[in-house]
Amino acid sequence: MDDGTSSGKAIPLRRSRTGSRAVAGQPTRWSDSLTGGLRYALEPPRQVWLVGLGSTAITIRGARAAWSLLVSEGAAAEAWLRRSLVPARKTEAAAG
Repeated sequence: MDDGTSSGKAIPLRRSRTGSRAVAGQPTRWSDSLTGGLRYALEPPRQVWLVGLGSTAITIRGARAAWSLLVSEGAAAEAWLRRSLVPARKTEAAAG
């Protein structure tokens, strides 16, 4: 009952065909490192700004959807109430 794992041979690992190999980069200029640092420093406030905009948009969409749902439910309740009250009025008029 040999399962093939006890032979002691290492299993060769394949390289990914889609992976890229590391290429020696060009030396960076001081302005590149400065702008990179500025981008890194300014990224969190921008993310906070985008989160604020996104949450506001989602809130407005939710409020519109809730408003539409409440209006449609109110219309359905009003129609049910009118159907319920109309027979009662007819019986009152016939009795009186």
